[in-house]
Amino acid sequence: MKQPVLFELRAILPIVLATFSLQAWGLDCVPASIFLANQAEVDALSVTGCTTVTGSLTISGSVNSLEGLSNLTSVNGGLSIDNNAALTGLNGLTNLASVSGGFSIQNNLALTDLVGLTSLTSVSGGGGLSIRLNDSLASLGGLSNLTSVGGLNISFNASLTNLNGLTNLTSVGATLWISDNAALINLNGLANLTSVGDTLWISYNAALTNLTGLTNLTSVEGNLIIESNAALNNLNGLTNLTSVGRPLWIKSNAALTSLDGLANLASVGGLDISDNAALTSLDGLASITSMGEDLLIRQNPALTSLNGLGNLTSVGEVLFIGDNDALTNLDGLTNLATVGGGLSISDNDDLTSLDSLTNITNVPGFFDIYGNATLTNLDGLANITSVGALSIYDNTALTNLDGLTNLTSVFSGDLIIEDNASLTTLDGLSNVTRVSRSLFVTRNSKLAQCSTVSRLLDQWDDAAPGPGPGAGGFPDIGGDVDIRDNLSGCNSVEEILATVDLSQINPGLNDAWYYSETSGQGFFITVFPDLGYVSLAWFTYDTELPPLDATANLGDPGHRWITAVGPIEGNQVFMNIEMTSGGIFDSASDITRTDPPGSDGTIILTFDSCNSGTVEYDIPSINRQGIVPIQRVAGDNIALCEALNSN
Repeated sequence: MKQPVLFELRAILPIVLATFSLQAWGLDCVPASIFLANQAEVDALSVTGCTTVTGSLTISGSVNSLEGLSNLTSVNGGLSIDNNAALTGLNGLTNLASVSGGFSIQNNLALTDLVGLTSLTSVSGGGGLSIRLNDSLASLGGLSNLTSVGGLNISFNASLTNLNGLTNLTSVGATLWISDNAALINLNGLANLTSVGDTLWISYNAALTNLTGLTNLTSVEGNLIIESNAALNNLNGLTNLTSVGRPLWIKSNAALTSLDGLANLASVGGLDISDNAALTSLDGLASITSMGEDLLIRQNPALTSLNGLGNLTSVGEVLFIGDNDALTNLDGLTNLATVGGGLSISDNDDLTSLDSLTNITNVPGFFDIYGNATLTNLDGLANITSVGALSIYDNTALTNLDGLTNLTSVFSGDLIIEDNASLTTLDGLSNVTRVSRSLFVTRNSKLAQCSTVSRLLDQWDDAAPGPGPGAGGFPDIGGDVDIRDNLSGCNSVEEILATVDLSQINPGLNDAWYYSETSGQGFFITVFPDLGYVSLAWFTYDTELPPLDATANLGDPGHRWITAVGPIEGNQVFMNIEMTSGGIFDSASDITRTDPPGSDGTIILTFDSCNSGTVEYDIPSINRQGIVPIQRVAGDNIALCEALNSN
C-alpha cells in the first residue's frame, strides 16, 4: 500500500515546486496585453495569481472592484482605468509598485480616492500619470509614495480640493498639467517639487487663490503657463523659481494684481502677459535681462507702468505692446537695445510717448505703430536707422514723423502711412532712400507736405515709381505705390514731384552723378556758391572704339574726360566745354587746352530736384548733341540739398 502513495507524491511534487517558484519569482499574465471589460473578467485574472502584465492592461466598463488584483506588482505597457461608472476605489492595486508606458485614471464618475495605490513609486513613459474627469475624486492620498513620474496631468476633477497626496514627488520629467479643477484651492501637495522637465500648465482652476505649494520649484524646462485662474491674486509661491526654458504665459487671471513672486526669475525664454484685468505693474520682473523669444504685453487695462522691465536689454523675437489702456509711457524699456524680430505698439489709448526706445537702432522685422489715440510724436525712435517693414496708421493725434529722421531703409517690406487724422507732414522720412516693397500714403486727411518722399519716386530711370538706380542696383521702391486721399499736393506721384522743383542750385548738389544706361560713365559736379559758379567733369569714351591694335600705357585709348564751368542762373548752369590733352601721368608737362575756351562746345546743366537733373550737350567739333538724364550715385546729400533749397 505504501508504494502507490509514494508514487503519487513523486507525481505531484514537481507541480507543487513549480507553483511555489512562480509565486516566489513572479508570473507574467497571459496574454501580454489584457482588456478587462467587466467584473467577471477582473475576477478571472485574479485567479491566475499573475504579478506582471508585460503589455498593456486596460480596465474599462462595468467594473466595481479591483480587489482580485492584489498580486499585481507591475504593468510594463501602460495601464488604463477608464470609464468605470461604478468603481469607487482602487484598493485591489495595493501591491502595484511601477507602471511604464503611462497610467491613465479617467472618467470614473464614482471614484472618491486613490488609496489603493500606496505602493506605487514610479510611472514612466506614455505621457506619465493622467488623472482626469473623475467628478467625485476628493483626494490624491494614495500617491504618497510616488517619487518620480514622466508626466502628470490632473484636470477636470470637479471635487478635488488639494494635491496633498503628492508630497514626496520631487520632479516631473515631462509636462505637469493642473487644469480645470473647479474646487482646487491650493497646490500645497507639491511642496517638494523642484523641477519640471517640460511645460508646467496651471489653468482654469476657478477657486485657486495662490501658488504657495510651489515654493521649492526652481526650474521649468518648457513653458510655464498660468492662465484663467479667476481667484489667483499673486504669484508669491514662485519665489525660488530662477529659470523657465520657454515662454512664461500669465494670461486672463482676473484677480492678479502683482508679479512680485517672480523676483528671482532671471532666465526666461519669452513673456506673454495678457488680459490680466487687475494687474497694475510688472515690478516682479527686475531680474530678467534678456529673452530669446517674444515679449508680449497685451490687454492689461489697469497696467500703468513697464518699470519692472528696467533691466531688460534684448528681446530675441517679437516685442508687442498692445491694448493696455492705462499705459502712458514705455519708461521701463529704457535699457532695451535689441529686438530680433518685429515690434508692435498698438491700441494703447493713453500712450503719449515712445521716448524710452532711444537705444533701439534696428528692427529687422515688422514695425507697427497703430491705434494709439493720444500719441502725438515718434521722438523716441530717433536712433532707428533701418526696419524690415514700417506701418504707421490710425494714430489720431500724431502730427509728425520727425522721430524717424535717421531712418534710411525699409529693407524687406512695405512702408505704410495711413489714416493718421492729424498728420500734416512726412518730413521725418527725409533720409529714407529705399523701400523694398510697396509705398502706401493714404487717407491722412491733413497731410499736405509729402515732398520728402520724392526721392523714392525716382522719376528719371523709369518715369514711374521704382525701381531705382540702374542694372543691379536696389530699387528705390520695389513694389506698388499708392498715394491718395490726402490734402492737395499729396494725392499722387505727379502731385508730389510737382512740389519739389529745385529753385536754386546749392552745395547740396556736390556729388558723383550718373545715367544708368551708360555703364562706366559719370559726372563729378561741384558748386561754388560764393563764386556763383559750377564745375563739371565728365568721364566718358570716344565716339567710336579705337583700332584693335591701338595701345595705351594706362587705361584704354578710348577713354575721354571733359571739363566744363559756368555761372549759376537759378536751377541751371550754362557751361563752356574745355578739352585738355598732351599731359603725362603724374608728371609736370605741357598740356593743350581748347582755344578759345568754349569753342569745343557747351553744356546746359539743369536740376529739377535734389536727386535728378539733365546734362544737355552740344559739341560742334564732332557734330554731337543730346540730353543725358542724371541722378546721384548715393543719396547721402539729398537732405542737405533740400534743406538749403527750402532756405
